[in-house]
Amino acid sequence: MDIIRKQRIEYTVTSTLISAIFLLIVLGGLFGVVYGSNDIFIRNNLDKALADPQNYNEGVPNDLKCVFICKYDSGQFEIIGNLDIYSKEDAEEIVSQSLAVKEGKFKVGNRYFVVASKEYEHGTLFALIDRTSYHKQLSNTAVMVALLYCCSVVFVALLSLLSSARLLHPVATAMTKQRDLIANASHELKTPLTIIGTNLSVIKSEPQSTVADNQKWIDSITTQLVRMKDLINSMLELSKLEQSELPKQEVDFSAIAEGACLSFEATCFEKDVKLLTEIQPFVNLYGDSNTLERLVIILLDNAIKYSGEKGKVGLKLCVENKKAHLSVMNTGECISKEDAKLTKKQYKAKLAKRKHSTVGYELASQIEKATGLEVRVTIPGHTQRGGSPVPFDRVISSRLGVAAAELIAKEDYGKMLIMKGYDVATLPLEKTAGKLKYVSPDDQIVLQAKHLGISFGD
Repeated sequence: MDIIRKQRIEYTVTSTLISAIFLLIVLGGLFGVVYGSNDIFIRNNLDKALADPQNYNEGVPNDLKCVFICKYDSGQFEIIGNLDIYSKEDAEEIVSQSLAVKEGKFKVGNRYFVVASKEYEHGTLFALIDRTSYHKQLSNTAVMVALLYCCSVVFVALLSLLSSARLLHPVATAMTKQRDLIANASHELKTPLTIIGTNLSVIKSEPQSTVADNQKWIDSITTQLVRMKDLINSMLELSKLEQSELPKQEVDFSAIAEGACLSFEATCFEKDVKLLTEIQPFVNLYGDSNTLERLVIILLDNAIKYSGEKGKVGLKLCVENKKAHLSVMNTGECISKEDAKLTKKQYKAKLAKRKHSTVGYELASQIEKATGLEVRVTIPGHTQRGGSPVPFDRVISSRLGVAAAELIAKEDYGKMLIMKGYDVATLPLEKTAGKLKYVSPDDQIVLQAKHLGISFGD
């Protein structure tokens, strides 16, 4: 999921940034303590040297031995210590910097020094320590601290990235449940809406009928409205329950199955599908009535949807070995074992790649290939008679199609099929076409048709 991926990235970046700042403060503080301790250590040695210059260098390590410079009031100075280890130019620069700085640090060439001074009766005493070795140690320590910091930041980033998957797993699970809830809600709400629409179409197809005549369809609409209300309430309850178990009670599964079958009566009529039921009475079990009802409705909805024209759908409910068995069957097109292993999404993608969507288009393609003539597929219905579509349009189109095929088989051409009342009749084309009407080759309709690739034989 893109959202989860973004959240993982945000979590990783945030945790790494916080950890980096924290490590910077900790490691920087530790280095600061080491650096400060070093300065204090050297300063203490300089103070000791200034307090007892005659005896200080006895037993002191070479890297802490002091060079003393005595500057008298007369302007002359005396060096007590060894500056011979440095070149003449560096030694002069060291003395000059010491006398000028008096207190603090300075650098001569690649060497680092610290100087302190103390006033006496006849002049000033300078104590000088070469801290080059300590400076190198601090530099090496700084490099090690920097490497440790970088490695720690990288480690924290990887750890955050790995842990984010586990930490965000509940969020991903919740989002998946939310998505499934929405999908289930849309699917389950679609079925009663379809049934209601079908019932309304049946009522509209018989405008002369009374309320009493349509009471069956009205009752079905009322039932579906109540079901939609129950579905919405159930969805709200499910969103609150989260992972809690649904409340269970003893329910009459037979009554639930019969009610679900009755709700699809109008749909079966519209699709010309025969619904066969074999429901054993008083099949009781423990469960949630709304969930069981949705189960049966989903199975029936899919079975009717894929049963094909004039197909059959069967529902059987019985008790076998003290267990309730529900089976739903249809006469729809079977799928291969390979297709059965595919997910719904994968199967739809495979169907989308098919060259022809229906048998009608496949038949048209074969006729066109055999005759070499352009064949077009059309579905007659309300577009021909005008008005809104009703279930009866499918019956009309099927009857007209069968009658047309019979006329072709009899080689009875030059006739148009019409509905005369409730019966299919024929009418000669000369009576319908009447006098021929000519259209100019430059007519807009002709020109537009030619742009579409339609040939007029010219």
